[in-house]
Amino acid sequence: MESRRENSGRSEQSSAVVVGANSTIGIELIPLLSEKYSDIVVTESGKNFELLKNLVEKLKIEYPSVNYECVELDVLKKESLEEFSKKLEKRSITSYIYLAGVNILLPALEVDEEKWDLIMDINLKGFFMTAKIIAKKMLDSSGGSILGVASQHGVVANIDRAPYCASKAGLIHLAKELALEWAKYKIRVNIVSPTFIKSEKNNEILESSKGKKEYLSKIPLREYAKPIDVCNAIMYLESDEASIITGQNIILDGGWTIC
Repeated sequence: MESRRENSGRSEQSSAVVVGANSTIGIELIPLLSEKYSDIVVTESGKNFELLKNLVEKLKIEYPSVNYECVELDVLKKESLEEFSKKLEKRSITSYIYLAGVNILLPALEVDEEKWDLIMDINLKGFFMTAKIIAKKMLDSSGGSILGVASQHGVVANIDRAPYCASKAGLIHLAKELALEWAKYKIRVNIVSPTFIKSEKNNEILESSKGKKEYLSKIPLREYAKPIDVCNAIMYLESDEASIITGQNIILDGGWTIC
């Protein structure tokens, strides 16, 4: 595989960090970040960590001048978060993206404490704990961009998603609070909230007659989001062109939430 043309506009001084990188969004986002940053830290946990390492080995061929570091991170464990923080000690971080998230479809009456805590801890607490680590590093970098991925379901409700809807709504409002509190450090905090994202994993469900009836029919543009749609929004919000934007939730839903 031939390496891609090196981008002369790449930042040689700053780092980008992506948590939950071996995801539908992450797989398309990391190459875009590789065009801009010379140092990229990516994390995953469990079996996804091995998949992430395989992805990074391929990217090293395409972007030979980029330094990639894979970090195994479990956002539910204090020791893992401490190790994650140590990996970032000598880096000047200006861009952070939190892609980790989980959902379990269950009627609210069937959600037990364990499932509630799991979804809340990964979707909301994990973002806060890692963002706090990053924000402390950004104090030495004269600020930066912190981004989380929520959902249209953090704005409007959908059945069988009580803890998921609550966690994503909390994420959206948490970003507003952090944006307000950290503005004095020139740290911007924003959220993107996509509708259903079409991928190989869910294509059969979304394109089924039931999926079109329950999901696609509620989207005025009659299109699901694509991973690149979310990536483009992220890349804009973390760029200098969005330097005045903070505390915002950019909804990528084809109009779902306006109905």
